[in-house]
Amino acid sequence: MSADFAKKAGEILRSGKPIEERLREFSAAVSGYVGGGSVSVLLFDRDSEDFYLRTTTLRMAPAAPEVHFAAEGTLEELALAERRPIILFERDLPAGSRRRGTVLLFPLVSSGEPNGVLVVHAVTESEVPDARLAALTEAATWLSESVGVSLREESAALRMTKIAAINEAGVNIISTLDLTRLLKLVVTSACLIMEAETCVIRLLDPHTGKFGIREYYGMKTEGEQKDLFLLDKQAVTAVLKGKPHVLIRDVAQEPGWKEYADVARTLLCLPLRGDGEILGTVSIFDKFPHKTFFPASFTTDDLATFEKFLRYSEKAVANAIAYERNERLKNQDEATGLPTLKYFQERLLHEIARAKRFRRRLVLMICEVQARIPEGRTRASRGDWVMQRMAKAIRSSLREYDIVARISEGKFGMILPEAEDGKVSAIPRIKKAIAAEVEEIRKRARDARIEVRFGHAAFPEDGDDHEKMIFKSNILKV
Repeated sequence: MSADFAKKAGEILRSGKPIEERLREFSAAVSGYVGGGSVSVLLFDRDSEDFYLRTTTLRMAPAAPEVHFAAEGTLEELALAERRPIILFERDLPAGSRRRGTVLLFPLVSSGEPNGVLVVHAVTESEVPDARLAALTEAATWLSESVGVSLREESAALRMTKIAAINEAGVNIISTLDLTRLLKLVVTSACLIMEAETCVIRLLDPHTGKFGIREYYGMKTEGEQKDLFLLDKQAVTAVLKGKPHVLIRDVAQEPGWKEYADVARTLLCLPLRGDGEILGTVSIFDKFPHKTFFPASFTTDDLATFEKFLRYSEKAVANAIAYERNERLKNQDEATGLPTLKYFQERLLHEIARAKRFRRRLVLMICEVQARIPEGRTRASRGDWVMQRMAKAIRSSLREYDIVARISEGKFGMILPEAEDGKVSAIPRIKKAIAAEVEEIRKRARDARIEVRFGHAAFPEDGDDHEKMIFKSNILKV
């Protein structure tokens, strides 16, 4: 009978049926062989060092939950680590008891890789005979090979699928020169390929020298986004200090990261490089594998896949930044070095669309400067000198991701994204910096007459499109 069972187990596992069906049939056959006990196949995740339930004869309704537990300190870990069966049975039975409980754990090892454990619970009238144990051990060997082959096939298929997706996305990414459109494509593709819930891209601002958020993809609320950005900032700081990457499998268990346990479970952060310099960073958070509702951990395999994806993205971002820089130079104010009206209009449309999408406030501010300096240079050069100083003062008073441009001979335009308290703090701060610079100019040119007027509009209170906001912000006051 033992030889027949081992043969039957081998036939089940060698059949051409899908692996899940073979595992169910195998587990049912083992359960029948030991007299009706429960049988479970636990697989081992080497990255998280967890066991998770792959199949079981236990009945679960309405559907089997995702069951996983830490391997450390468990009997399953002992069986797998020492690669030997563990057999537990009752020795001293109470008087009158004829049946005893037995637990058997068989390690599943294939090609030297620890893949999992076969767990069998049985109730017998005597100790399990050696012949039956030998048959179960042989069946576990068949199971080890089947599981090993299946896992290798699944890994190869997933890797090929992701490589195909990377190549397909890469064609679109590498051919996109518009930086705004490119960054949207990168964040959505990264989340799709890496099964991530959220993605954040930061790019270096050449004016401030800071790495500001340029694109975000995800479903976080406003408050959750703020916490996520703080978590991202910590990862980005580590990368900028020289770490080649940041891979946090479990934020709640990682020293120095535990305060963000309620923000995300897992994260990956890598630099974007161009010409040997770091152009920015890309971070992804919380991996949700297909048909699961709980975040899994990013692994070293995910890191390798993400690096492949970013090779396309790095080239594309470097090209797009160079293209944007060249375009800006074509439309750049020579006196102040600021972008001109064309660039400002494009960014305004983009930022209004972004504010609508994420339900954020946005402030548009206009600053008009009228200067009369009677002495010294030509009229044009005197005007440029004043505008240069004003441009420097405005730029220094803005945040790293705010936008400023010289939109006419005497006007500056400013876009303040994420301005939740814009009318309370941002605008007075900018006005104060400009007023201080006006005083400095008057000290240097005593006969100078400088008048500054301001106008501003907030989205969505003052208008829900660019025309309404421009109209409202051009109502200028001293």
